[in-house]
Amino acid sequence: MPRQPRQHLVRLYPEIAQAGSLRAAMQAEFDNVGYSLTASLTSSPGWWDCATRVGDDRRHVTTVLTSEVRWFTMEFWERGVMMAHGKTAELAASAAAINLWQTGSRLRELRAAFPFVRFGELAEAYEQGDPVETHWKSYRRTQVPYIDHDLIEAAYAQPRLRVLFPYTSHETLHLSRCTRFPYTHDIPGITPLRDGTYQVSWPRPRSIIGHADTPSEAVRLVVDHLPDDCRAAVDATAVELADADFTRGPDDRAAARRSDETGPAL
Repeated sequence: MPRQPRQHLVRLYPEIAQAGSLRAAMQAEFDNVGYSLTASLTSSPGWWDCATRVGDDRRHVTTVLTSEVRWFTMEFWERGVMMAHGKTAELAASAAAINLWQTGSRLRELRAAFPFVRFGELAEAYEQGDPVETHWKSYRRTQVPYIDHDLIEAAYAQPRLRVLFPYTSHETLHLSRCTRFPYTHDIPGITPLRDGTYQVSWPRPRSIIGHADTPSEAVRLVVDHLPDDCRAAVDATAVELADADFTRGPDDRAAARRSDETGPAL
């Protein structure tokens, strides 16, 4: 017996409830308009009736229905990066925006056609192929309390680290040889400790390299342990980088492919 959509969908989204799920309603909209797209379920089983995903690993859009008011909330992804987001009350507008993105539109073109779409300067930097400096800039000017500004400035002042892609997870500053998730995990990370010192460690598998009293000392410890072939970060995922980097061994390439499927927010 088919499952019945939840009551808030019946109340807020009658056309979705009638179709049985957002995936079914979105597919019907694609077919009616003539878009050559396929709506699929997301990886979250509990969202079987209220979410759908369209696209592949290179480009995709996820759409989720909110439960308190009528909104189709959307995230536009490209190669591991959420490039834009938005929300609309109309199924047809959601489907049309998905179609434009999946046919290769650029960010400004997407927003011009659908003003409910929002994106930032980092997304545009990704679109231009070089987000490293923009991401460093965002860390250098942020006011969030869990970012150690002295550490960020010390790392940015080191030319060999400044060309790598920075990201933070659980207050640890990580550096990647690629700019898209999954990131590389072959460069030591720096964790500020509560006593004011810093711990430098390999990320995966996690093992401690040493401790430092100052950000500058921690940065020097990272530089001393950089891979011999470490160069400026490239516009790729770790998997893409491993597939293209034939100077690395097969075990290293396999390790890159085993990277986690979820990562820190930008």
